[in-house]
Amino acid sequence: MALWRVRALLSRIPASVTFWQAPRKTAARRWIFNIHFYGGLIAGLLWLVVGLTGSVIVFVPELRRLEAPGWTRVEPTGQPLALETLWQRVHKGRPADKMASIYFDFKPTWAWNFRSVADNGDRIHTFVDQYRGHLLASVNYNHSLLQWVYDLHADLLGGQRGREVNAWFAFALCVVTSGGVLLWWRGCRYWKRGFEYRAAASWKRQAWDLHNLGGFCFYLPLLLLSLSGAYFAFQPAFTSVAAMLTGGPAVIPPPQVAARNGPRRSLDEILESARRALPDSAPSMIIFPANPSEAFSLRMRRSSDPHRLGLNWVYVDPASARVLRVDRFDRQPRGVQLIRLMIPLHYGTIGGLFTRVLWVVAGLMPGVLFSAALLMWWNRVLSKKRRARKPAAAELRPAAVSNLPR
Repeated sequence: MALWRVRALLSRIPASVTFWQAPRKTAARRWIFNIHFYGGLIAGLLWLVVGLTGSVIVFVPELRRLEAPGWTRVEPTGQPLALETLWQRVHKGRPADKMASIYFDFKPTWAWNFRSVADNGDRIHTFVDQYRGHLLASVNYNHSLLQWVYDLHADLLGGQRGREVNAWFAFALCVVTSGGVLLWWRGCRYWKRGFEYRAAASWKRQAWDLHNLGGFCFYLPLLLLSLSGAYFAFQPAFTSVAAMLTGGPAVIPPPQVAARNGPRRSLDEILESARRALPDSAPSMIIFPANPSEAFSLRMRRSSDPHRLGLNWVYVDPASARVLRVDRFDRQPRGVQLIRLMIPLHYGTIGGLFTRVLWVVAGLMPGVLFSAALLMWWNRVLSKKRRARKPAAAELRPAAVSNLPR
């Protein structure tokens, strides 16, 4: 019996070899096909929605400007006013709000964005003319169409639970697309056929070629998008994996400060401290302390950063405007760099305009592949069943007529 088992195990070894040479003749390919087919059929519609909304939010900063151009564009006149003065005017206009952050856009014709949280939890964006000090408008982004699209993409409008469900479907997309690449492989002699697209062929062949070629070409972008998207739901797990892979820390908590009772220093002093700490960088945003033990966090952008807001941070003491720590991205541990690249990787800003456009197309691909797969399913399965039922119905009709009472 033991010898029989050994022979059975050895008999399986050539199967792996034949998959490389002639995959269509192996049992493994049938299993891969079933996982790929039924997984895509079950989850394809959700991937279509998430991919389509993801393509939209790749350019959400620009779309938000287009959503309200009169509120976001300004005419430069010299240097901007003091930041503390602008903040005081915003605070006077919305005294009940808790200030969260200030975004400095790098284009001089774009208004600065003061972001706050209302007493009911709504996210408010107040656009300010930094040259004249005018409050242009306050927008409740909880009721914005773009914010709804963003929330649908991020958590399926279901909060943290929806975000986790979304992440598991992202993992499923990794499995299904990986199976698709294995199905794409035709063997050593015929692999070049996988790059064919016959535009003059019938719609059935074009649907097959589109699914086959599109899935292979966009496999890597879809894999990166899926994994980086799942990071948002399972950040501690991804951090642990990054630390294990790199052998060092993957996250460094921001410094804490002693709780203060007195007033803070002006925002202009805090901003100037950050500029002196990183003279080759430009500030892109200030994050206000959420509690008295936190410091001001200033995000700084260097010209070499792969993110439009930068990947460098400067932490400043609110009471003294003293720099507590400088986190230059290029000097961080590998694990920290890996985790900090997750967001620009998912948004496509890691390679500039080219990757953003590529990510838009990649976001549309799940819908394209799902639609092509439905056409193939209709052609190969449903239409055949429909044609098979027609002769049976034709045979039953005479018998049914002859049995009618006369």
